[in-house]
Amino acid sequence: INNNAAGVGFNDTTAATPVGGNTGTTVGAQRVIAFQFAADHWGNRVASSVPIRVGAQFTALTCTQTSAVLGSAGPNTVFRDFSGAPRAGTWYVAAEVNALSGTDQSPSSDDINADFNSNIGTPGCLQSLGWYYGLDGKNPSGTIDFVAVLIHEMGHGLGFLSLVSQSGSKFNGFDDTFMVNLENHGAAPSDFPSMTDAQRAAAEIATGNLHWTGANVQ
Repeated sequence: INNNAAGVGFNDTTAATPVGGNTGTTVGAQRVIAFQFAADHWGNRVASSVPIRVGAQFTALTCTQTSAVLGSAGPNTVFRDFSGAPRAGTWYVAAEVNALSGTDQSPSSDDINADFNSNIGTPGCLQSLGWYYGLDGKNPSGTIDFVAVLIHEMGHGLGFLSLVSQSGSKFNGFDDTFMVNLENHGAAPSDFPSMTDAQRAAAEIATGNLHWTGANVQ
């Protein structure tokens, strides 16, 4: 869902040369094509009878000459104890809930919101770099692969994230379906649900010992 106004972001009419399999002839068109390419990547890997709506826009995000937020995405809503929930008392993001229940639980809102930095490559914002809108994963030196950023951020919106705060507290006092598989290897207790807030806060930055232990992980 394109949330940008006319002439900016996904609607930027600046002329562009097709690149890396992206046939768009304007910056905005290339961004839309790249976005759909990334959405198709996930669409081929998730199962949901309910369409997953991603509201997206280019906007000014935190940026300096040496570092920047390239983009961010996450769920607009979360639910627990819905019909068909695999685990009681546990938060699931909207896209997961809709897929599991077979019903759009929040039809009036998009499932995911995504923002991407409109200032990359401008003075004071990673000025020596620029977005690469090709679809081939072969971004030249000095560019940032937009598709790679899209795929990464959409993953967060689909539920590859925990709702645990930086201080270690659970969201409104309940587990979420991602964090129930998190562990601080070697700690006691090691599983996130059993920890205190302080123990979870320490585990979040336990370099080398923070693991996700879902059944399909090797």
